[in-house]
Amino acid sequence: MKTAAPSRLHADLARRILARLQEQNAAPGHHLVELELCAAFGVSRTPVRGALKLLERQGMVKARESRGYILSGLPPGAADAQTETDEEQRLFQTLAEARAKSALPDQFTQQELVRRFDVRLSVVLAVLRQLAELGLVERKPGNGWAFTPDPVRTLSESYAFRRALEPQILLQSGFRLDRAWAEKARSEHQKLRKKPWRAGDGVRFHAVNADFHEQLARSSGNRAMLRAVERHNQLRQFLIGQWDYPMDQVHSAIDDHLEILAALEAGYADKAAALMLHHLTQSASQSQKEEAVQ
Repeated sequence: MKTAAPSRLHADLARRILARLQEQNAAPGHHLVELELCAAFGVSRTPVRGALKLLERQGMVKARESRGYILSGLPPGAADAQTETDEEQRLFQTLAEARAKSALPDQFTQQELVRRFDVRLSVVLAVLRQLAELGLVERKPGNGWAFTPDPVRTLSESYAFRRALEPQILLQSGFRLDRAWAEKARSEHQKLRKKPWRAGDGVRFHAVNADFHEQLARSSGNRAMLRAVERHNQLRQFLIGQWDYPMDQVHSAIDDHLEILAALEAGYADKAAALMLHHLTQSASQSQKEEAVQ
């Protein structure tokens, strides 16, 4: 009996899983955890399982009864998959910049993106799927796409969700602060706080900020919470990743982060949660002001 051809979603996800394994320098025997892959790619278990079954048929992974999958070995072409993943990341950033400058219309076709940004259709489709999962674009009849209306509301709702979520992350019974990461994060924050201020430092803070919130979610031991924070970091990257925040605003955020870290290291989870709520409330207020002047 002939095996049915894999769906485009499963084939694309399988390629991205291989690229991720290549980036991690994963060796044969590496255990692939379904929920971690769900979180990494912002999808449910069903497409992840379909992609893993495809990789199993291709001999890339082996199934273990009731224990998921392990890596058999990476193919020589895995580096090509990583290249395409890098192209997707660049296109994601390029579209965010174009949208911020009002240089991208509300409605467009995937072919227009291929021609305008000189990228392959597979890359365009992968990025559009990512943006659709984040609720930023939606498919129109035919091959047309449209940005969802009211990005200010989208960002405001994101902050409201984070204010409900992130303080609770710090109160999880399984929360275990990574002390080595905390020390490194403190050093990075302090260096940025003390350095002479230059144009662009506000933009560079986004990477430090995203890592701070994501690593705290990872410390919770709750994979659903980690996945939610990762997705909202991606949403923020698209909507406000190019805003060059002023020095006083960045310094205020850094001070908040350092206070939260100090409370966690001292074992005061309740205090850290209250500080996180205050931090996110202030950040939401500042972001709304920034959006109003864009």
